[in-house]
Amino acid sequence: MDKLELKRIVAAHDWLWDQWWPALRALPLEQAQRAVGGSFPSVSATAAHMVWAEATWLERLLGYAAVQAPASPADLEVVHELWQQVAAKRKSWLEAADPDARITYTYSGGTATNTVAEIVLHFISHAHFHRGQLASQMRLLGLQPPSAHLIGFFRL
Repeated sequence: MDKLELKRIVAAHDWLWDQWWPALRALPLEQAQRAVGGSFPSVSATAAHMVWAEATWLERLLGYAAVQAPASPADLEVVHELWQQVAAKRKSWLEAADPDARITYTYSGGTATNTVAEIVLHFISHAHFHRGQLASQMRLLGLQPPSAHLIGFFRL
């Protein structure tokens, strides 16, 4: 993956988040935090995990230690604010990013080294996995989740 492709795939990922935020932010706090099941019990907890994970990967890409996970699911407005900070910081980082650079980081299982491109593909795949769970959780709440897919960005 070259630098242009890296920037384009991250732009597509961010576009997909932009399709979801209006629906997520429109949820009343009670619905957002209602336990409906999944890897994380609620829409709020799932979204918080997704954004926290992206913040963690960005810190690793920048050469810092992982960020502390939130103690409890936050209001989705707070999660959205963190997302905006992560997206802006990542956009700035992308300007100088080398897809082939190797990043060594620590995680719960030890230490690993991956290329920037591999890490980007991982956090995008991770978000896709949990976005499917968000869709199911919203349906369990009687709501219609956004119908947005990564390919939609490339069709623009």
